[in-house]
Amino acid sequence: MQIFTLFEARMRALHADRHAPSDFIPGFQSRLLAAAAGLGSTCDYVFLCAGETQAEFAADRHEWWGCLRGGLRLWSPGRGCLLMGGGELFAPAPGVPMQVQAMVDTILVRTVPQGPADASRPVALPAGWHCALGGIAAVGANGAEGVAGMHVLPAEVVRAEGPQPEQGMRPEFIQLDQSGDDWAQRLQARGLRWALCYRGAIGLHWHGALVRAGGDMAFLQPGTLYAPDPHESCRLDVLLPGTGLLCCFGPGDDVEIGVAARGGRRADGYAIACHALAPT
Repeated sequence: MQIFTLFEARMRALHADRHAPSDFIPGFQSRLLAAAAGLGSTCDYVFLCAGETQAEFAADRHEWWGCLRGGLRLWSPGRGCLLMGGGELFAPAPGVPMQVQAMVDTILVRTVPQGPADASRPVALPAGWHCALGGIAAVGANGAEGVAGMHVLPAEVVRAEGPQPEQGMRPEFIQLDQSGDDWAQRLQARGLRWALCYRGAIGLHWHGALVRAGGDMAFLQPGTLYAPDPHESCRLDVLLPGTGLLCCFGPGDDVEIGVAARGGRRADGYAIACHALAPT
């Protein structure tokens, strides 16, 4: 089991003169999940103040963003624009230059694949639309597809027709209920790479290769990420109502277990996608 917490991450401010022009540089960033963790991707917390703007950004691989709170305006000359709000996922189209502006104080999670295989495969969003800037999933309270808070040019919008071959990482917001279901095993069966707690509190119990009496246990709070090892058996205890995870699933898993490409209730009947992530 690997556990990473925002409160122990090395805080760092990024400046334009220290990074390549294609890098995403606005705001104050903390690298929560490092490349050295061996999970195939990095995970950065990005804090942006209202009005903060980056003149131009172009992704050089198939990364994805999750907006935990606030809202961003994304636009590109001649390609339209959209608004990305709290509880939405976005996968920028590689090589497309765009501008980013924080409309209000915003917390963004940015995940960038590290291996060449994942970097070359498109991100599989759970539901949403495609536009000239990339793909966005506006996640509704019942798991249905929606476009609330999104503005794009109508001629440049086409509905996603379903899973595509060679899809890469699959991000998803999941709200956990207190039904007593085995959430940990359910997520691992779907190919979970890591899960970030963004709201509520969770008790994480696991047994490693060296089984100890009672196993190991840790409390997860907002800003804490866990990544199970394949050989481990673990359990999640939901400690507060409305507890939620931002999950990153690996490629090549059964997407039918999750949200159908055209929206609707999840196949497991319990994992409810969040429309808005309230402050904790």
